[in-house]
Amino acid sequence: MSRRFQGTIKLCWLAWVSSLLLAAEEPKPTARDPARRDPDIIAIGGNRQLFVDDWVVDSLKNLSRVVHSPTRQDGNPVLRGTEPWEKWTVDVNGHTTLYDDESHQFRMWYVSALISPDSAYGELHRVCYTVSTDGIHWTKPELGQVDWAGSRRNNLIQWGKNWMRRPNVLKDPQDPDPTRRYKMIYSDFIEGRTAIVKAYSIDGIHWRLNGDGQPWFRKQHNSDLLGWDASVQKYVHYVRMPGSPVSVGRSTSEDFVTWSEPQTVIAPKKGETGVNFMGLATFQHEGMYLGLIRVRAHTEKGRWARAYVELASSRDGIRWTRYSPGTPFFKEGDAGGWDSEMVTMSAPIVREGKLWFYFTGQNHAFGKAPLLKVQAGWKENGQQIESAIGLATLRQDGFVSLDAGKEAGIMVTKPLVIPNGSPGGGLSVNAAVRGELRIEILDPKGNVLPGFEASDCRPIKTDALEHAVHWDQKRNLDDESKPSIEALRGKPVRLKFLLRDGSLYSFRFQ
Repeated sequence: MSRRFQGTIKLCWLAWVSSLLLAAEEPKPTARDPARRDPDIIAIGGNRQLFVDDWVVDSLKNLSRVVHSPTRQDGNPVLRGTEPWEKWTVDVNGHTTLYDDESHQFRMWYVSALISPDSAYGELHRVCYTVSTDGIHWTKPELGQVDWAGSRRNNLIQWGKNWMRRPNVLKDPQDPDPTRRYKMIYSDFIEGRTAIVKAYSIDGIHWRLNGDGQPWFRKQHNSDLLGWDASVQKYVHYVRMPGSPVSVGRSTSEDFVTWSEPQTVIAPKKGETGVNFMGLATFQHEGMYLGLIRVRAHTEKGRWARAYVELASSRDGIRWTRYSPGTPFFKEGDAGGWDSEMVTMSAPIVREGKLWFYFTGQNHAFGKAPLLKVQAGWKENGQQIESAIGLATLRQDGFVSLDAGKEAGIMVTKPLVIPNGSPGGGLSVNAAVRGELRIEILDPKGNVLPGFEASDCRPIKTDALEHAVHWDQKRNLDDESKPSIEALRGKPVRLKFLLRDGSLYSFRFQ
């Protein structure tokens, strides 16, 4: 028998043994778990299902997908660099703002950058702290931590060795150590090298900088923290990758101290000349991952042309899809406005039925020369030239809608498992309807279940974030005889949405 043939037999035997071991490790499907028996059946749990991708969508007819950009708040910007240590230059990125349910405050850690010949790269970056009760009007508290021009009456956080740039802050209630309740990732310049550094705090104000003594030395130090990802039981954060065009990689950690070598997860397409991804502000929303790509586009001669935000989505945080490459999810402001030249956006806060996005806008070109003029108080036509922070809001789940006109549109889902839930909980939809919306429940083969036909469904004709869906129109039944979701829990079904003149944003089973 030839060695080559023996080697082939050995490889086949190893592959067979490996397949047995993998099969032994896989959880066995149970009679109560149809999604495990059939991979084509989706277990959606209690999460609202959005239409950013086709995860739950099987077919569409006479419906169009519409992307909705966040709406700028009247009175923007909400925060300006008016203090001597800010000099009209403040910005946010990644995860820099949160709503604290304990203090009932919005809390923000933002950056001010001044031209400083004695600092690394000629710039001095510092983190400032501000709070608000309504998210619009902000107070800069006197922290007493840093001496500035002979006074500690300022909102500066004690900074690192040379820098404290691009902070990302996480409030981490799962950590049993209260002194690590707040975690920060930031950039510093240590021993002549840039590094991604960690800090820890009991209150988000007083920080142990480089708190674990293990800076991650890395030339590409821009990063965006996702936070704790329960699905993988690790902290996740996204970092800028080397090379050209600039792309974004993913790194994980079990303890927030030691991080894995990042792997590229999203990059410009081939042929996208002059497009670079400077960062990816990520967040988890209703069982999926969404990302805000900081796109910087250059001309053929390398001159900065545009800086805007694109939308991306993922189901695992690794395989990302740009929703509409080259099309801004959030673009620069109008010509002559305070944010006309560039925008970057941080991950949102969910409040009062909306997503609140804080973003940086500026009305001057990128570079040290314009920045020097800004910090000298540059004005044009009476307008302050600056980098400032604004607020934009979006309807809850309002990233993408399925829209129908006067002609009825139809969407049919893939087979879904209706989750077990609280008695009385049913199907609800987030929709703005001017005409009419009805829903049918089908079996996996597409046959309408008795009692759940469109003619049984109480029509929805208004705008609400949570329309309860009822099937009781055909007959005058008592409560015990009405069709009930309860009998369908744990079973695979399809949903059929029939929409005329309206927008459907999401649905969920409660």
